[in-house]
Amino acid sequence: MFIRKVKNRSGSQSVQVIQKFRGKYKVVKTIGCATTQHEIERLEQLAGEEMDRLSGDQLKLFGYESDEMIEQAFSLLDNSSIHTVGPELIFGKIYDFIGFNSIQEELFRHLAIARLAFPLSKLKTVDYLRLPIPLKF
Repeated sequence: MFIRKVKNRSGSQSVQVIQKFRGKYKVVKTIGCATTQHEIERLEQLAGEEMDRLSGDQLKLFGYESDEMIEQAFSLLDNSSIHTVGPELIFGKIYDFIGFNSIQEELFRHLAIARLAFPLSKLKTVDYLRLPIPLKF
């Protein structure tokens, strides 16, 4: 839903709440008609309240009260505090299943898993190998 202002023949403006349904615009409600800018702004505010009332069961995309809490939690995170364990769990089983576990070099195992997880990025491969996995060079 959105708010539309329509100029009338008399020179006034109508404020409407519009919804697009099956490719066509449908007037959900006409809020009112005004001639001065102050009245138009008041009607737009009423239209916003009406949209909130009509779409009360929908979740809002923006404007949650807990945004500060989420921002505070994410401000504590950085790249060094995030560890990837998924590639080892998934690709490690495949590595063992196809028989590559017969190769005794542990670095080869981690290098193969890193290249499977990040096939186009040599930089991410190096970052993966720097994770706190007990490697013997």
